[in-house]
Amino acid sequence: MTLLRLLALLALMVCAPAARAEPMLGFNLAGIADWSTQQPFLDLMKTARPWIGHRPGQWGGMEHDALRAGGHVDRRAVRSIPDGVERIGTLILTDMPEAARSLAGRYVLRHAGRGRVSVGGRAEAVSRAPNEIRFDYAPGPGGVEIFVEATDPAAPVRDITVVREDRLDLFEAGALFNPDWTARIAPMRLLRFMDWMDTNGATQVRWSGRPRMDDQSWSEGVPLEAMIRLANETGADPWFTLPHMADDDYVARFAAMVRDGLDPRLKAHAEWSNEVWNFRFAQARWAESRAKALWGAAPGGDGWMQAAGLRAAEVAEIWAQVFGAAAERRLVRVIAVHTGWPGLEQPLLEAPLAVARGARPPHESFDAYAVSGYVGHGLATQEKVPDLLRLISEGQAEAHLAAGLRADLEDLSQRLWPHHAGVARRHGLDLVMYEGGGHLAGQGTATGEEAITGLLARYSYTLEMADLLEELHLAWRAAGGGVFTAYLDVARPSRWGSWGALRHLDDDTPRWQALLRAAAMQGEGGRDPAAFAVGAILRGTDRSERIAGTRAEDVLLGGGGDDILVAGPGDLLHGGAGRDRALLPGRARDWPLRRDGGRLLLGAGHRRVSLAGVEEIVYGDEPQRVIPTETLR
Repeated sequence: MTLLRLLALLALMVCAPAARAEPMLGFNLAGIADWSTQQPFLDLMKTARPWIGHRPGQWGGMEHDALRAGGHVDRRAVRSIPDGVERIGTLILTDMPEAARSLAGRYVLRHAGRGRVSVGGRAEAVSRAPNEIRFDYAPGPGGVEIFVEATDPAAPVRDITVVREDRLDLFEAGALFNPDWTARIAPMRLLRFMDWMDTNGATQVRWSGRPRMDDQSWSEGVPLEAMIRLANETGADPWFTLPHMADDDYVARFAAMVRDGLDPRLKAHAEWSNEVWNFRFAQARWAESRAKALWGAAPGGDGWMQAAGLRAAEVAEIWAQVFGAAAERRLVRVIAVHTGWPGLEQPLLEAPLAVARGARPPHESFDAYAVSGYVGHGLATQEKVPDLLRLISEGQAEAHLAAGLRADLEDLSQRLWPHHAGVARRHGLDLVMYEGGGHLAGQGTATGEEAITGLLARYSYTLEMADLLEELHLAWRAAGGGVFTAYLDVARPSRWGSWGALRHLDDDTPRWQALLRAAAMQGEGGRDPAAFAVGAILRGTDRSERIAGTRAEDVLLGGGGDDILVAGPGDLLHGGAGRDRALLPGRARDWPLRRDGGRLLLGAGHRRVSLAGVEEIVYGDEPQRVIPTETLR
């Protein structure tokens, strides 16, 4: 332990209540994109770029919006090839670092419908069968190109999937997530879905326009069902950030799906939009126009923050109504503020223009007050480019960054966090962090300076930076903070910033190790530790055997024999070869069933069990009754 970290720990012991547990740790999850190194899904088509049309002899030529407007593509299918377009294509696995070795392997592309599909780029096709291509891939510059060259409008090419060959059984069992990724995020107690939900500038208004599980790609928003599944399987509280224009029906349906699908031991964190104070985002301009419509509030005042507080409170009240009596133990309604602008929280929390017309003060509708915890935000602004370039040439840039980062830490711990902790106390709200960590990102013309980008990227992963971030965690606890939600899990460094704790899934960094040390000391917020249990993947062998899962949501994969798979709520089963049997608790009437393609789904919500390749079911309270799954409809 460095001297500085020791001093911070001593200060913590003096300032913090002795009985207070370590705050829980969470991650903001990186947005979904073909170039993202996060790679969270088994089916890589869920990260695919939106379809574009390639004209003869060139890349591109017809953008996705034009294809969609013309009815040539929809959420699931390529329905027709427009005149003047040779083929319609997309990309996955774009520019993956060569060090991301776990991505290498043989992949299987499958699709429904009739047409002609091909692969290119870094994909080396090795075999073809009807509606299937197998190809080898190794990470490096460029991506895997997927083309639809012909499609039958009566049975169009649709539902394309791309899964690594050795994980087909996982995928067929109903698993969604890449186990290499879930293993990395497993220590976290909370996952914030702001970027997964594409919240900034979201255009969704009605429930019918939400992302769906059968969307070809989730790059424009991950379905709520998948986010709930991830929370349940990793034992992490979910933090949702709803679209700013979503109507009341959307909010109510969203909240009901969370209520019914989320493991009741977990707590849903509900926030309306994200950083509505930030005029880089459309939601701030929406709030400004809303203030003008409601009160005639002129731009330049605080009307937009009052409108934001009013709508956030309305949304929070819908959540509380949907959860009813369970809200107190299962729901955390969050209001977030501009950490660096003390005082701006007042119109957000009080909204006097709304109160004058009969509304309650917004702060009465929330449970938690969220701030950020960034260091380094102003160290690479456009105005500082000449000085930074000079310091780089003189070999003094790292010392300059270290001093600036420490100044930011002191400002947070001595001025900003104490102010906001006082605001939270006065309003009876818990203090939590919605985003925090290193903010070494160039701004303006600094993003075009390779020397500056390289400096910021290198320093972001030094031992010095890791030590400072550990002090940040200690200072947050001393300020009385609850959950610390880091930004973010896995992302490559670029001129837009070095945000990822890991740069790819095979990475290790001092920053990551600092998070793991903090995670090893984190508390449970007064909750049963079993709430945060992580499911396992359990595989059988070539022998007939009994495979039983844990109390969490597991994947049970039979081997070559006649296996008995002992299922619990939320488990996914794949029998494999042989004649396999699923053993479920209770009676058949406890498990309503339906077919989903080749899988059988039993139960509902977080208690649902999925069966694939399983020939028989026996229920624990009816042990003499063996039910062949082929008879179930």
